[in-house]
Amino acid sequence: MQKIFFVSAGLLAGLYVNAQSVDHPAHPATPDSVRVLKEVIITSLGNVTTIRRTPVPVSVVTHDMILQGASNTAIDLVANQPGVSETTEGVGTTKPQINGLGFNRVLVLTDGLPQEDFQWGDDHGILIDPYAVYDAEVIRGPASLQYGASAEAGVINFKTNPFVPNGTFQGSWLSEYHANNGYIGNSLHLGGNNNGFIYDLHASGELAHSYWNPKDGYVWGSAWNQGNGRLTLGLNKSWGYSRLTLSALARRIQVPSGNRDSATGKFLFDNPVGEKLAPTLSNFLSYNATIASDKILDEYQAWWQNSFNVNKGSIGFDIGFTSSVHHDIDSGSVGANNMVVYDIPYSLKYQLVDMPKGLKLTTGVNGIYEFEHNLPPPPAPYSPDYEIPNYRNFEIGGFAIVEKNIKALTLSGGLRYDITNFIGDGMYGFVPFSNTYSGWSGSIGASYQLPHGQYVKLNIAKSFRAPAINELTSNGLNIGSNAYQLGNINLKPEQGYQIDAAYGYGGTDISLELDGFYNHIGHFIFADRTDSSSQGYPVYEYVSSNTAILTGLTAYFNVHPAGAKWLEWDNRFSYIYSWLPHATDSTNHIPWTPAPHLHSELKFRLNDKSGSAWSGTYFKIGLAHYWQQNDIYSALYTEIPAAAYTFVDAGFGTRFVNRRSGRVLCSFFLNCTNLTNIAYADHLNLAQYFYSKNGNLVTVTNQRQGVFNMGRDFTFKVIFPFGSK
Repeated sequence: MQKIFFVSAGLLAGLYVNAQSVDHPAHPATPDSVRVLKEVIITSLGNVTTIRRTPVPVSVVTHDMILQGASNTAIDLVANQPGVSETTEGVGTTKPQINGLGFNRVLVLTDGLPQEDFQWGDDHGILIDPYAVYDAEVIRGPASLQYGASAEAGVINFKTNPFVPNGTFQGSWLSEYHANNGYIGNSLHLGGNNNGFIYDLHASGELAHSYWNPKDGYVWGSAWNQGNGRLTLGLNKSWGYSRLTLSALARRIQVPSGNRDSATGKFLFDNPVGEKLAPTLSNFLSYNATIASDKILDEYQAWWQNSFNVNKGSIGFDIGFTSSVHHDIDSGSVGANNMVVYDIPYSLKYQLVDMPKGLKLTTGVNGIYEFEHNLPPPPAPYSPDYEIPNYRNFEIGGFAIVEKNIKALTLSGGLRYDITNFIGDGMYGFVPFSNTYSGWSGSIGASYQLPHGQYVKLNIAKSFRAPAINELTSNGLNIGSNAYQLGNINLKPEQGYQIDAAYGYGGTDISLELDGFYNHIGHFIFADRTDSSSQGYPVYEYVSSNTAILTGLTAYFNVHPAGAKWLEWDNRFSYIYSWLPHATDSTNHIPWTPAPHLHSELKFRLNDKSGSAWSGTYFKIGLAHYWQQNDIYSALYTEIPAAAYTFVDAGFGTRFVNRRSGRVLCSFFLNCTNLTNIAYADHLNLAQYFYSKNGNLVTVTNQRQGVFNMGRDFTFKVIFPFGSK
């Protein structure tokens, strides 16, 4: 990708930057497991609290977890948490799910800024640079009252680096390489603080060629590249803070079409390249992401955050501007679908913390103004593809959240009221419209700290979600999804009711938590496959069922003996069941409900010795098992059953230090995913439904026809910290 810098492949062909917690003594060490998560402070629920005190299920992904893992995207960083899954169309295109719901129902934030970058589509991932992420919080369930209707299923709040202490300058260089798809990632981070004037700079670039698996070989159409620059300037003073963040991200990504030769089964070009009909090895290993069907996705952001201390509380005011650019390039170099979405998010809130009385209050108003513009049609012989009309969307909501601590008991609750208005233009066959939706949401919950480290939680929440613009107005071919989609202007807003209950224990040797939930959603909206086709593609129409029900269990169980700190065994489990009442056997499950899955990891740590050249050394081996998924929406092969699979991961990490000073010189991480190199297709791998014979689309009736997930992959990551202590 010529737009961004890449350092020569000499540095291990690339590695990752972000080293603050493990590489700089000035920062507090972050936990890499649930060993100490019981005391972790969370902020995404409106009031500052701890995991054990909040009635709502919350997961925290720490900085060390991120550094020690292997990922291609920001969503990969959180995808193994209880209740969290991801839909994929290749390793570079990922979207999150929480408790079986995704897309318009999951709100993704970066430092509180909503990521409104075409969140409804499955053919492009969340436009967040994974190297800019320091840690993350995941809220499971619709109790995130301060965020509005887009958080019906939950919230993922990615956080960037904490600011460095006063009078210091810190930086790091990270490089990363993945052997399977040749992923090269480089990132530079610089941060400083001069008497409260803070600055923080990230610059990174990633690129990857086609990935490989033992069933398909190299998967044509899975290359991608990306670059991001992010700068924060601000003041941290006794009166509060004011910070301005500017970010520009450019992504070029292919979408696998699954086009194959009917005789040999090998991949073909969608359109001949010169005299060649099929990609050769040099094409598969090329970092050029423009040959196959591809997308240009750009994200530009400005985010101004302010907080002013007032007596026992604070007043916060945030406002931003984002521009999301989308080009669908089916062939050649001209986009068939070209659009730009502009967003102006805003928030005004007051927070009161009266610690002697154990009272916390957050109240305010927030929302977003969004407007979308379709760009002019491409010149002949290219045909335009307008999926949605030009529109304006204004959202505003007022909320109040109260938390009260009474010794071992914590009570929490709140209310919110939202108004959403859509105005769509009449153009290119779209009918002009103006729809307004309003509704309230709320929650009430409690947690109680039992003796001996035990605790229980209960939360009851009511959610509201207005239909999204694609659900209302779609009328075109979604090239990246191999589907012609039709909206329904008469859809009603969803109304949900969810109950969460949990039991947990945090001891010196064992930590565990078991969460159960029941979610009842009225007027549930989803894309239903019809028996019609358009331009050779199946037609999907957005419909509203009377009711959808999701229920499930999530859990973690971690062993960390106090007398054997060299040993740790972490386990995470998720089971989700969906049901559409009064439907037929082939239509009684919500599409894309994730399969039950278990992640288990055993970690061995070496004891640090005084004067040693390395510290924090560990070895780990993990197992992930996904059960069969037969509870599917099978009508017209909307979904097909997913086979069970198990794969093994392994990893190693250490920090090289100066023997005299103990200062970290370099951190090194090695991971191997899918160690046994199994061939598998995850149930949420949507690329398994991409299958054509000599350019003619074929309905996939079993998993072996489509595109499989990545095979064995070795990843190498090196971090070099620098700066003042």
